[in-house]
Amino acid sequence: MSEPVVGVVGRGRLGTAVRDLARAEGHEVRVYASRALPDPRTETAPDVVVDCSAPAALTGVAELCHHWRRPLVQCVSGLDEQQQAVLGRLGRSVAVVAAPNLTLGNYLLSRAVRCVAEVVTTMARAGVTGAVPEAAVFERHPARKAHRPSTTAVQLSRLWTSLTEHEVSDVASLRAGDAVSDHELRLGWDGQSLALVHTVGSIRTAAAGAIGIAAAATSLPVGVHHAHDVFDQMLAVMGGDGGKDQR
Repeated sequence: MSEPVVGVVGRGRLGTAVRDLARAEGHEVRVYASRALPDPRTETAPDVVVDCSAPAALTGVAELCHHWRRPLVQCVSGLDEQQQAVLGRLGRSVAVVAAPNLTLGNYLLSRAVRCVAEVVTTMARAGVTGAVPEAAVFERHPARKAHRPSTTAVQLSRLWTSLTEHEVSDVASLRAGDAVSDHELRLGWDGQSLALVHTVGSIRTAAAGAIGIAAAATSLPVGVHHAHDVFDQMLAVMGGDGGKDQR
């Protein structure tokens, strides 16, 4: 079976990394500028579209995927409610994967958070005083990243709250330092602390995740999926339990 043809929207750092790595892995790649999207009536459709552009381009990208009836891997973070609604409407006709964080490490971080949350909430129900710790989220990106906090940090905060029914005390952001990002859940009890940290030092890590998710998206059912849903399915196929996120 041949590799799927990948359409990449955006010519920035992530779009370029996805293009180069996909080609190295044997994919045919078609690159589209976000400000000059093709006419879907005349352009031959790829098998899947990976959007690495910017929130402002989402409406046009969604129209492309809807006309082509091709799945979309949406890698752009910082989408507002109206843009999230655009993804929801597109998900009525094609598979959409919301993937503001593409890395395997972020998926593993979420699984670790679920494990810790299960332990502390079980202890709390058993009557252990102070079992559920104070929690805070920290994220760092280089100065060029505009919005804060990052979508990944917000999702990490919401995951902890949904699992423990305890709000995080703070979501802190820093815009400085090298590419690419750090995300951390900090837990504190009386006299002790625990930090769950994920660091990404190369944009190629995100590109690898995008290509794997794009290949999987070609067989997903219509609807809006999360990148972690795709990793769950990969794990299930390989014999793992999948560990479904509670989102």
